[in-house]
Amino acid sequence: MEQERLAALHEYRLRDTPPDPELQAVLRIAAEVAGVASASLNLIDEHRQVQLTAINSAASDCSRDDSMCAVSFQSGAVTHVPDARLDPRYRDNPWVTGRLGRIRFYAAAPLITPDGHALGTLCVFDTVPRELTATQLAQLADLAGIVVAFFERRRQGRVTAELAAAVRAKQQWTDTLLDTVDAAVIACDENYRVTLWNRAARQMHGQSGAGDLAPVDEAGRFRLFEPDGRTPLPENELPLRAAVRQGVTVSGRELMIRRPGGEPVYVRVNASPLRGPDGQAAGAVMAQIDITAERTRRELIEQARERLAEANAELERSNADLTNFAAAVGHDLIAPLSAVGGFLELLAMDGFEAAAAGSAEVARMRDVIDGLLADALAARSGPAAEGR
Repeated sequence: MEQERLAALHEYRLRDTPPDPELQAVLRIAAEVAGVASASLNLIDEHRQVQLTAINSAASDCSRDDSMCAVSFQSGAVTHVPDARLDPRYRDNPWVTGRLGRIRFYAAAPLITPDGHALGTLCVFDTVPRELTATQLAQLADLAGIVVAFFERRRQGRVTAELAAAVRAKQQWTDTLLDTVDAAVIACDENYRVTLWNRAARQMHGQSGAGDLAPVDEAGRFRLFEPDGRTPLPENELPLRAAVRQGVTVSGRELMIRRPGGEPVYVRVNASPLRGPDGQAAGAVMAQIDITAERTRRELIEQARERLAEANAELERSNADLTNFAAAVGHDLIAPLSAVGGFLELLAMDGFEAAAAGSAEVARMRDVIDGLLADALAARSGPAAEGR
């Protein structure tokens, strides 16, 4: 319990800033209510009483063992001591005996946080005995509540400022991150009002839509087309609209952006709906990836395939023509060569030795022609055999 109380005390960071004029005003009112000249705000930590501020009394800290406020500040009730010399709790206290002071009258209202932790007291005191009415004691308790409310307001203000700074830092980090990625990131609220439009989006579209009210004719304004580059993108197929209106995730949708004064950009789009803590539609976010180079590569590959197919077809035609030509020429040579061979054989039968040598050359020529015909036949039947 004490650790929780000390944690609450340190959470308020009351010693990090000088006392505010408002606290001085509260102490003046407290002294007026009690009919005394002196009042102070005292905080109790692990070992000491820390005097946060005081009027008509020199600021003075002391050990917790010597503190009058530390005796009953956690009781939750206002302490009322008309004459400390007669109260066994205080008569030997150094603030009463004269070692630290000569207090006779003492009254203290505890400073209780909304969570029930006692931080210290608002106390009024005097060097002569006196007694307060129930009304005066209640007013001191009210003033102590005002002091705690001031502490709480300042703590909340500090927490709010820290949260705001953290949000700004996170937003700056997020903006920087989004501006370093090459993908266009665009977000809108449930009314299609643009809430985010990063650097890549500005470059891809050649303009900015950040801060736009609910847009009209988005496809026309941002020049969005189907991948053919001629057909305007229908309104009901806009990825952000589909994600918000239908609550669906759009994945891999390709479209073309005609940038003003620039080359068209082909993009692949993914879009997802955004939902609030209550599960209701809160907008959508979309990422666009530039696939212009990828699309160009695909087109070049397709064109190369078409040209290769055409070249193969032409080569097949050329091979067929060559095969047919070789076969025709071969047959045309065989007929006269056969006649020459027969004539030489007749001459050889009549004893012409040269005719025998010529006949041998004719036979060799026929072998060459037969080989040419065999090659032509193989070339002609090869594609057919592969087709089978």
